[in-house]
Amino acid sequence: MRKPRILIIVTTVLLATFLVGSWWKKDIVVSQMINLFAGEVVIQQLSGLKLGIKEASIEQVRLQSNRKNNLILNKVKILYPFHIIFDRDNTQKIELSIGKLTYSEIKNSTSSKPNKTEKIPSKENTLTLSNLTQNIISFIPGSVFVREIEFGDDLKAGPLKINRHNTEIHIQTPFSSIKTGNHELSLKANLTSSDITTVTEISSDLIKEPSRLEIDISKTHQNQWKLDASASSNLNSIESILNISEVLTETPVDGMRASGNILINARAFIPDEILSKANYQDILFKVESDNLGLSLPIESSNKKIQAHLSTQSPIELKLKTLNPIQLESVTGSGSIEVSTLKDSGSKNLLANLRFEYSDLTPNPKFQLKGSVDLAGAEPLIKPLLTKNYFPSLEITNPKGYLSFQSEAHLNFTETSSINKNWLEQIRLTILPKSNLLFDAKITGLKEESPLLTSGLNHNHIQAEVKKNIHITGSPSESNSFNLQIHDGLIVTQLKAKNTPNSASSKIEHIQCNIKNFTECRFKFEAKSPVIIDMPAGVVLRKVDISSTIHFQEDGNIQNLKLEQVKASLGELKAKEFKIREAELIAPRVNCEILSGIKSCIIEKSSNHFSNLSSEHATLSGTLDLNNIKVISSRDSTQFSSDFSSNRLKVVTPENYTLETSLTGSLSLDGSKLEGQSQVKAGNLQLTSSLHHDIELAVGAFQFSLPYVEFNSAAPLSKVFQGLPLDIVSGGLSASGAISWPRQSTDTIDISLTNIAAIYDSSFAAGVNGNVLVETHRGKWFTSKPQPLTIESINAGLPLNNLSFSLSVNKTQDLILNDFSAEFLDGKLSSEALYWNLDNIERNSTLYAEHVSLEKLAQETESESFKAKGRLNLTIPITTGPQGITVKNGHLEAVEPGGELRYYGAFSQQMLKGNPQLKLISNALEDYDFRTLEGNLQYPPSGDLLLNLKLVGRSESMDSERDLIINLNLENNIPAMLRSLQASRDLTTALEKQLDQ
Repeated sequence: MRKPRILIIVTTVLLATFLVGSWWKKDIVVSQMINLFAGEVVIQQLSGLKLGIKEASIEQVRLQSNRKNNLILNKVKILYPFHIIFDRDNTQKIELSIGKLTYSEIKNSTSSKPNKTEKIPSKENTLTLSNLTQNIISFIPGSVFVREIEFGDDLKAGPLKINRHNTEIHIQTPFSSIKTGNHELSLKANLTSSDITTVTEISSDLIKEPSRLEIDISKTHQNQWKLDASASSNLNSIESILNISEVLTETPVDGMRASGNILINARAFIPDEILSKANYQDILFKVESDNLGLSLPIESSNKKIQAHLSTQSPIELKLKTLNPIQLESVTGSGSIEVSTLKDSGSKNLLANLRFEYSDLTPNPKFQLKGSVDLAGAEPLIKPLLTKNYFPSLEITNPKGYLSFQSEAHLNFTETSSINKNWLEQIRLTILPKSNLLFDAKITGLKEESPLLTSGLNHNHIQAEVKKNIHITGSPSESNSFNLQIHDGLIVTQLKAKNTPNSASSKIEHIQCNIKNFTECRFKFEAKSPVIIDMPAGVVLRKVDISSTIHFQEDGNIQNLKLEQVKASLGELKAKEFKIREAELIAPRVNCEILSGIKSCIIEKSSNHFSNLSSEHATLSGTLDLNNIKVISSRDSTQFSSDFSSNRLKVVTPENYTLETSLTGSLSLDGSKLEGQSQVKAGNLQLTSSLHHDIELAVGAFQFSLPYVEFNSAAPLSKVFQGLPLDIVSGGLSASGAISWPRQSTDTIDISLTNIAAIYDSSFAAGVNGNVLVETHRGKWFTSKPQPLTIESINAGLPLNNLSFSLSVNKTQDLILNDFSAEFLDGKLSSEALYWNLDNIERNSTLYAEHVSLEKLAQETESESFKAKGRLNLTIPITTGPQGITVKNGHLEAVEPGGELRYYGAFSQQMLKGNPQLKLISNALEDYDFRTLEGNLQYPPSGDLLLNLKLVGRSESMDSERDLIINLNLENNIPAMLRSLQASRDLTTALEKQLDQ
């Protein structure tokens, strides 16, 4: 340990006495004093030496210690110098004067420090009180006068006067400091072989009462002395000593200030060998103070910390021995007030504390209670949090108080170990109503960060302790300190500064152990009425999160365990979807941080939502995630999970409903997303796989639907509710691959076997075929026509034995090639029927041959219409934006004609007063035609227009003459079909068809 260098000055004064015989280094006292306080001192330069019998003088002497300190002595004079050599016992006559003494420290450009290895003095050089007092009396001149002394730029002293008369010594000097003003030092000592007494006083122009130190050391036997000392001081009067210590020691005290009164008493038995710490015994220190103040500057701040100590009862410290230290007791009580000061003089209270030491054997203890003001602690909080732990966090406007009480239990009984820790246990309690308020801002966030866009990067926070937080500490065998924290309830309110977002949290049931590793466990709850992220278009309402958190840290491994995790929200609105009444439950979450790699494992997570809606579908039900693994490093993120749902309800915008169960897995490795799933709904079971590259925005989806059969007990409507289409018989299978962007390898393959389906009030039966579509430039097409057959389609009038080849070309024309069907005992045919999927107008021609009028009358079940004969029709069909239309279709009867029986063609009101119309009405009730010809129109309105010309005869008029009738008929086809559909039992009609 380095010695205080102020004593170098005293050593130098002594050394100057021997400068004439500077080669004389054998004196024990000189080597002892120099090496003890200044290290080895060498004379660097000596100039202007003059020797005489009565007087010797030196113009200048430069001295340097091995600790890089310089001393310069100017104008040195010694009267009666030869008494040093020839009459050492009569140095009373020697007079020493120095014109100027200058102390300075060599500022080395390198940061190297002197070797601190302490030399063990040899036995002959052992420093003893007996020899020290004898040598001081022997070698100090009778008079020493130093006109001027300089300690750096700040402290100046002089003239220094030292007068010795036999064993009595008197030292006196004024000194001044730029910072503290003028002072006066006075020391009186009497050094005998059995008793040493000193009285030192420091006075000031500004302080009435001087600071005083009294020391009395009396010899009890040959190797032991008894020390009694007392010191009383108003620290304002000795504040300059602090500035001297800055110059002479390595302790930086720039800006340090002291004030107030202090009284110290000390008593001990000390050895004659004063450096033998093992022989110090029965040591007592007693301290009393009245508003003792000390202020220190705060690093990187224009503020200072000011502390004031006042004792109610003296602080008393008793030591049995010094090495090893054996502490007997500590007693005393008082108060401490700590504040922060600005340069402007304004003051903020930092802490108000009361302490008490009590020696209640065998459980002595130290008690401390009080409060800490957060506003006053701001200069300490900012560098601690922002520089050391959270460089991106800005803490401003701290307010509030932290109230506490504590006690430390001491143990002075065991003294066998030199490393014995006196502190047996410490208990600290953070008290309720401790209330902390501050603003916190997180900086350095990216523009798209949710914390920034929601305004939660800048918050006003209020934290309040509702229940006692108990902290217990005790030393361990490894010289570390074990801490336990338990109980407590902390409630926190958070309000965003610039948005309406807010949240509250609660931490309770705290259980923490801090040893060689850290382990903490507590229950955490957080709630928020609303969180709005306007730029992202996200709104969360009624957010509620709770969990028991278990944290462990051992070396560079950190473990975080969450138990009984429960999170719920009333509503989540985003741009593309909305969720209502959702809940997540996870029994256990395990996370680990090791060497910058974060990993989490969740064995099971149950997620329930009453409504998850988007423009595509609405979902409700429960989705379980199992074996969730997340690994995150600086360069990539990995994720994997299994998922399942026993009941998931899907509702489309058209109100189609599907209830399904599913299982599968999902994984993410960097930007590569992969997944597999199995969806089961009724008798349907769909298997799929997904591959997607997030960075490249490319991927593929494959699916497979194994063959599934439908029947009346298991129709499609039992799986999909609300569909206009229902499959009630037959079977189908499907598979496909879809890519994004679309690839030429994308396909969808559907196989139909004896499908019977109902659409609205129409049905089809016996649908067979296979449809394979592929892609070209993002459009679906068929590479070749796909043959399909349908036994029957009935939308009111039956179509039977349909046959065609389905194709979709690259211009998105859906084509029924080689179309043929049976219709009313006749035949429909077309080389190709077109419908463009992009709704571009297309033209086709449909031919009808030998259509039976008798069959038409039977199917329509009309009582007023009977007919026989057959027709051929040519129907030019146009498809496009207006749907299906026909212009200028042609029909004619097949020879030899037929019969027409049309009863009640005209109402009685129309026939009344119109004899000609009555003749035509009578003729239509009994009309045989040889020819029937005309055209037909079918506009977008659905009204079929027939312009017919009939040539034949009527028995009711004249069977020998031809009767020519021009007939214009109009009928709304959709209404007619709906009427026909309504007049039959669909189920009976379908069963009849299936039975055939």
